[in-house]
Amino acid sequence: MKVLFVSMVAFETNASATIQNKGIIRGLSALNYDIDIVTLEPDQNAISFDDSMNDIKQLVNNTYYIKADWKYALLRAKKKNDKTKTGENNRRKLSGILLQKIRVFIKKLYDQISIFDAQKINVKGISKIQADYSKYDLIISSSDPKSSHLLALRILEKSKNCKAKWIQYWGDPMLHDITRKSDWRDRIVKYYEKKLISKADRVIYASPLTLKVQRDTFPDLAHKMDYANQIYANVQNNISESINRKDESQISVGYFGAYKSTVRNILPLYNAAKAKGFKLTICGPSDIQLQSTDNIRVLGELPYNEATKLESESDILICLCNKRGTQIPGKIYYCTAYKKPIIVIIDGEYRKELKEFLKSFNRFILCENEEESIIKAIEKAKKQIKVDRYELSDQLKPKYMAGKIISNLVSV
Repeated sequence: MKVLFVSMVAFETNASATIQNKGIIRGLSALNYDIDIVTLEPDQNAISFDDSMNDIKQLVNNTYYIKADWKYALLRAKKKNDKTKTGENNRRKLSGILLQKIRVFIKKLYDQISIFDAQKINVKGISKIQADYSKYDLIISSSDPKSSHLLALRILEKSKNCKAKWIQYWGDPMLHDITRKSDWRDRIVKYYEKKLISKADRVIYASPLTLKVQRDTFPDLAHKMDYANQIYANVQNNISESINRKDESQISVGYFGAYKSTVRNILPLYNAAKAKGFKLTICGPSDIQLQSTDNIRVLGELPYNEATKLESESDILICLCNKRGTQIPGKIYYCTAYKKPIIVIIDGEYRKELKEFLKSFNRFILCENEEESIIKAIEKAKKQIKVDRYELSDQLKPKYMAGKIISNLVSV
């Protein structure tokens, strides 16, 4: 069976979506499917570019790259790698800063009036790809960004000989995306979301909580919907895990992930470390500035290999749930490849449902996003380090994830 996997995130991008997509590719490969990919051409100057991320090349037959439209650059307010040499013309630096501010302004304006993300501009680039779409049995589009589904739709509409079944795998949905605020566009967003998912043969969400909300929002399309949770991230063979330490004061705790203040509240964890003095490493992008202390190391966003190495050296891993919404951070699943305690800090209005679901894996230590609760969870994790060894559940393996995504359409 031949599968075309569609994503607007290049596999060389250091992002959670990339790890999610790699899990799907590994699962499809484990099911012995032939896989081709359509994705955006990676930008080697982007700060998120990390060639080491693309470690699934050997599992893919063909990769088709779409070139980014020049207008997309104006809406892409992300940082670039700074290659400016010391002593270079200051005027060039100032013009670069000015251009970045203009981009930020344009991007903010676009986000306030648009329905889809800026990647929508690049969808038309598929017309320049020379591929025989009639040979595919399945097309799987994966978001975020949502424009990945628009790209798959364009392929199906323009390729009359393509008879492939279409599966949409969603990270955040559109109307109930936790990163968007409810505003005048709600009805329009709901209209386009319904229109988009109505075109699919199967619609998969990354969380059972999101699935329930989506079925309630679009009851006439509920029969198409299911969920398939994400799975563990690939842990490189040359990175050894931390060894159990006899001295409890040397036990290290690590949080590796984004913590934008509007999405996740990391302060109770940070304050717990300040109060109790346990060793804590925080690594990931954010909009707040936390200060390193004698026992707390605060790092920014690092290349995937460096972050993974620090993860492997931590004795206890922390995952932090979102402040609101139904989505479950992929990091919770990615960490399960490690045979070490994983603490999940529960937050948001769906705390009860999150607890019940995560308990079913019999894998995580759960606590509230409060200092005392976090401290108790860390004490519990310290005791487990020397006793428990964790085996990976079948539900957290790529083959299981891919099988659930394609079930009901093909035999696994």
